[in-house]
Amino acid sequence: MEFLAAYDAIPQTDAARRVALLRQHMKDDGPVLLRELRADRPVFATPVGVFVTRMPDVVEVLSTPDVFTVGVYGPVLEEALHGPFMLARDGADVHWHDRAHAQLMLPAEDVLPVRRLTGRLADDALDRAIATARAAGRTTFDYVQEYAAPVAARVAREYLGFTDVAEETLHTLSQRVQRAVFVNPDRDPEVHAAGVAAGKELHDLVAGVIRRRVVGASSRDTARDAAHTAPDVPDDVLGRMLRTALPPGTGRPLDEERINHQLVGFLIGYQQNATQCAATALKELATRPEELARAERLAAEDDTAPFDGYVWEALRFHPFVPTTPRLCVREHVLAAGTPRETRLTPGTVVHAHMASAMFDETVVEDPYAFRPDRTPVHNMVLGHGAHDCVGKYPARAIVCEMVRRVLLRPGVRPLPGSERALDYAGMPYPQHYTVTAGTGASP
Repeated sequence: MEFLAAYDAIPQTDAARRVALLRQHMKDDGPVLLRELRADRPVFATPVGVFVTRMPDVVEVLSTPDVFTVGVYGPVLEEALHGPFMLARDGADVHWHDRAHAQLMLPAEDVLPVRRLTGRLADDALDRAIATARAAGRTTFDYVQEYAAPVAARVAREYLGFTDVAEETLHTLSQRVQRAVFVNPDRDPEVHAAGVAAGKELHDLVAGVIRRRVVGASSRDTARDAAHTAPDVPDDVLGRMLRTALPPGTGRPLDEERINHQLVGFLIGYQQNATQCAATALKELATRPEELARAERLAAEDDTAPFDGYVWEALRFHPFVPTTPRLCVREHVLAAGTPRETRLTPGTVVHAHMASAMFDETVVEDPYAFRPDRTPVHNMVLGHGAHDCVGKYPARAIVCEMVRRVLLRPGVRPLPGSERALDYAGMPYPQHYTVTAGTGASP
């Protein structure tokens, strides 16, 4: 029985059964469910909110922050970060001021140096993983635990500035926060409490990092002043923020607390996502042998742009954020003038399904074909609109280079016959992925 027929057969008064069926179908085969919704009920009202599945409607929701706000998760995120953050707000007071500042700290000019940094750290991680496997008499290693997660954390340390914070600490704490905020729809109190506690620990760790950057400073103000002239302040994102003074009248002062919230927020939006993308992109390529062979050839080219297209097309099939919720705060007619026109009332939760929008047959040509040369307009992996990924420039370099370095290694590939076997181990994010240990040294 198709989903909608089974769903409609359940009485409207039995919301629990309807929600259970919806979640089961989404878990078992989300793409099939979304395809049915796009065709037959593209704006789908449920007891847990309105599902929006067509690209024009998803764009409308994500491009209208004065109507569709981040109020669904914003307060939870700020509780976990123990302060304001751009992703948790809409409007000029925090969001646009902090976003403008963040874009200066994470500029497009970082793409090449961050790509070189990622390549160096990735090669080192592969060398270690292969050597460890051989020393233990193994022919495989865990791609997530021994490669993707450590590389992402090491980039966070060297590029973002989490100096002296252990890799495992960065990965584990960021995972707890992200799970509590973004993958806890029923607000499980234990998951929530763990996320808030992890956020506090990250906040305190970063406060210590900032203090150590300006040895001898005795107060918050003098610490920041000293950072402008201290010769040993690294030229990373944290160092930039410590050296930056905003013009008068441009919002909240750029004090250590604001810097702390920004840096921890960057980590929450980066660590798990980079780790997952490196795993799912490789998985999607490995399940398409012809595309994998083409990507392998392109990985060796000096011009990385054609190769990068393979990574982003792979992630279109498995995005790390398939949907994002928004809170409708005033009456709005969605998809006005179309057969799916829907009037939304204040208080409605709207789920903008980017994973569905990228396969909208009415907009995207031949959406189920693997086409690395697609227009970026049809790729929402890094979000869309007012809250798209503020770190999109370095993110494009980091994720693609993590995958590229693997494909440059002879014999380091997903275990034959287990290409789809990402092991989530009961978590929302991949925890294990077995790859062969290979025969090749660092290129």
